[in-house]
Parts: sequence; structure tokens; C-alpha cells
Amino acid sequence: MLTGADRFIIDTRKIYDPYPFQCRFHASAAPYGFMGGAAGPGKTMGMLMEQFQACNEFSNEDGPKVHTILFRRTFPMLEATVITRFRESFPRELYRQYNEGKNQVTWLNGATTKFGSMQYEHDVWGWQGQWFHMGYDELCEFTFKQWASVAAWNRCPVSNKPRKYGAGNPIGIGAMWVEDLFVKGIPCMGMDDSQKAAFDPEDYDYFPATYLDNPIFANDPTFLKNLEAYPADVRDALKFGLWGAAGGYFRGVWDENIHVFKAGSVRFPDWYRRWISGNWGYEHPASYYKHCMGPNGEVYTYDELYTQHEQPEDLAEHIAEWAVEENEHGKMEIPQFINFTHSFDAEYSKATATMGADMRSVNQRMTPVLRREGIPIPLPSTRDKLGRDTLMRELLAKRIRYGEDASGHPLEYPGWMVSDKCKQLRRVIPLVKSDPVKVEQIEGSSDGSDSPLQGSGYGLYAIFGRPASKPLQVRRQEYYEGLSPKADMTAKSVLMAKWKQDNNPRRGSSWAARQ
Repeated sequence: MLTGADRFIIDTRKIYDPYPFQCRFHASAAPYGFMGGAAGPGKTMGMLMEQFQACNEFSNEDGPKVHTILFRRTFPMLEATVITRFRESFPRELYRQYNEGKNQVTWLNGATTKFGSMQYEHDVWGWQGQWFHMGYDELCEFTFKQWASVAAWNRCPVSNKPRKYGAGNPIGIGAMWVEDLFVKGIPCMGMDDSQKAAFDPEDYDYFPATYLDNPIFANDPTFLKNLEAYPADVRDALKFGLWGAAGGYFRGVWDENIHVFKAGSVRFPDWYRRWISGNWGYEHPASYYKHCMGPNGEVYTYDELYTQHEQPEDLAEHIAEWAVEENEHGKMEIPQFINFTHSFDAEYSKATATMGADMRSVNQRMTPVLRREGIPIPLPSTRDKLGRDTLMRELLAKRIRYGEDASGHPLEYPGWMVSDKCKQLRRVIPLVKSDPVKVEQIEGSSDGSDSPLQGSGYGLYAIFGRPASKPLQVRRQEYYEGLSPKADMTAKSVLMAKWKQDNNPRRGSSWAARQ
């Protein structure tokens, strides 16, 4: 730290007068921080000043050993925002040199701040070194792997208080994991077992802010007009910092009020057509779903299995345990699933370093366990991603009429409904975005965060035919229960006898064979 003759005065008040949320961010002792949640409060400048202040805590002797870095996902973004803001806001007397080729600032005491980008996940390995402070501008544009994989280099030879932090809006591929860690204080999707065990919510500080925290933008009609030009969900995310507000691909069709049903609130008779689908994964999450089709063609995705780091045989055992459910007679058993549609790579993926020397495919290794339990052999799904994504959106938008209310208004089901037990699927659906190039399909993910969508989408794409025919005994019971409760038992017996005569098939008829 600065002592004696090494101490010098740097007055930054002319370029930076921090707002309250920025002051809290600078004062935090937590190793990880996230600042923002909305557009316009001054997040980027706050991070630049955090790096400046961190570097200038040290003496001229220790300064050259101190290095910080500030990331943006791509270099064009970096140049247009972070570097431009630095050049505009920091007068020359505050630093010794700015190297254009290296995009690196050397401060007066010899400490340095680097501006970098990591567009792809493998780019993280290009930033090995010793970084006292590591900052991410627009953190929600980064994957969890890009945040976590640099942990080993977040260190400094002259300080034991390194920090890693970010700022941004609740929009982007990383919005879910950022929300989990900093807003909800829970382990995020993408963490392995050891990371989850080591997670401490006290390590993560969140400093919420909206445009109202910046008096300049709060009273700027042009800025406000530009915000209002966005679609409602994006506008609310950018203006008020609402997490989960901005999705993209399923915007306008996904509504939890109609698409999500409470587990146990819908009765699924044993004769409903049922099937399983799933997206296999080892390092990435494995996501499996049970589906059934109601009598009007409505599809229910009613249970979820979400797991990670399971060998194919162990995963098959896990699926068999998960498949057991209570039938309509109160007995616990595995239903009669008509199909098990699995991700395409599970049919052709051979052994990996994590799975030993067995060279059979994942499906081949799972089949003996599944067959023993009476579960269908897994079959590879389609590779038609565009078709799957489009079908999911169309089924969410679809309405199936099944009757009328007392006023003659139509009663309708959505084409696809999801149980509240499917927590991962429900989290992903409202957040995924359209691919920036192939806009008719969902943007792909390299960290497995879209695994629930793939696992469920395989099943929707594999819907088999029309709804199952209602069994004769069920129709008999419904007819009997529909008779007037005022009718005496003799009258009901006469009516039932006539119904049976009219509806019972002749022996050996093709009609009987179809029942």
C-alpha cells in the first residue's frame, strides 16, 4: 500500500462522483460482486473506477506487480464501450501510458489494467496469469464457464484480497446463472458437485440499480424514449432491471398462468398415451421428461429428471426409479410408456475419458437396464432443430377447444402444458433467445443451459398419432354417471342395458379388435 514518500494524491472528483449504489459496490469486501440490473445507471464507469482505485492502492515498488483486467464478450463491443469510455473519461495525467496494440493502461505507479475479450468459451485459456481484479462488463453476455474458468488466475502476489465482479442488464445467455448466484443466492446451473458444495451466498454481493439512480438519464427524454421503443419484456428488463422479464424466442406465447399446472391438479388416467424423452449429457446436464396426451390432443409434460455426471448404466437406473408413479388405483408402478425418444448423440456417442473403455454407445449401455424394468429401448430423435423449436412455439400458441362455459364461451386447453415439477424447463422457456442468424430457431448453448428445451423438444417432436381411444369400460362408467341422479336404480339398469346393446361390439369384429 502507499506509504511515506510513495504516497501521492490523485483527485478523481472531476471525472467521477459516485452514486450511492456505486459507493456500496466500491466498499464491498465480498470476493464477487454484480452491479446493475438495468440500463443507464453508470455501471461501466463504476467498474473502470474500481479497477483504477484497486491499482492505485499500491506503492511504486509494488505497483508493477499488480495487474487487473476488464472483459467484454467480443472485441467490437469492448472497443465501442469500455475502451471508448476510458478514453473519454480519464485525462492523461491519471496514467503513465496507454498501449494501443495491447489495449493496456499503465498507471502512474506501474500497475496495469488490460482490456480484453473472450468471444468463445475456449478463449478463457488465453488469459492465464495473475489478475488482482477481474471485471466483466455486461456479465449476462458470458457463460458460467467463462466466469468460473478464470478463478485460478484471480490472484495477486502483493495482496490477498483479489476481487471478481461484473455489471450488466438481465438479458443474455448468462442471465439465469447471474440471477441465481447474485440475486437469488443459490448455486447455478452449470456448477458441478464440488462447486455447489463450496458455494457460499455471502461471497456474492448484488448492487441493484436502474436508470433512476443516474440523475442524468433519469431526466433525459431521448434516453427514456429509446427505452420505450423496445418490446415490453425487454423494456422492463432494461428500464427496471426485472430478472426473467426478457426472453425472446417464446415471447408472446409463453404464459405461466395458462401453460403451467400444479402437479396433482390434473388427473391422468392409465389409458392416456404416455412417452419419455430426454437429452443425454455427462459434463452438461442430462434432462428427461414424461409426457402424456389427453383425449383432445393436449400434451402434458408432467415430470422432470435433471442430473449430471452419471454413467449410462447409472443414469438408466435413475430413470427407472424416476419412472415409477402411482396409477389411478393407487399402485406404484412404471406406466406403459409407448416410446422413449433420446438425443441423437446418445445413439452414436462412444466412450469418453470419463466413461471408461466401454466402446458401446450410450443407448446400448442403457438398454439392458431399461429393458429389465419394462421401459422402451431409447431411440434417436430427429436432428431437425428448426422443426423442434418451431413445434414447441406452435404448441404453446395452440388452443384446443374442449367445451363451452355456461355463457357459451369456448373452453380451451393450450396445446402444451408443463407441470410445476419441471423446474429447469420452466426456468429456461421464458429466457431463451432467437439465434441472431437463424432467427426462426433458438440460439444454441455451449454450456448445456438449453438441455431442458432439447430434452422436452425431442418428446414433442415424437408425438405418436392421435389421442388414445377411451376404453369401453370408461365410456360405460361415464354414461352411467351421467344419468340423472333422480332416476331410480331400475330405470338406470334399463338405460345401461340398452347402452350396452348399442355399443358392445360383435364378437370377432374389427371394431372389437381395435379396443
